[in-house]
Amino acid sequence: MELYGKIFVVVTVLAVILIGVFAYLFSIDRKLKRLEKEVEEKLTRKEK
Repeated sequence: MELYGKIFVVVTVLAVILIGVFAYLFSIDRKLKRLEKEVEEKLTRKEK
């Protein structure tokens, strides 16, 4: 019975870590898309 509790804790900790990593990657992706859009807008302005 005690082993089941330890496995539950390990799975929970791993799940929290993975959720954190995915949230971090998602936020970086959003920032990168925003920067790409800004760069493209600046390049478009310079061409005119």
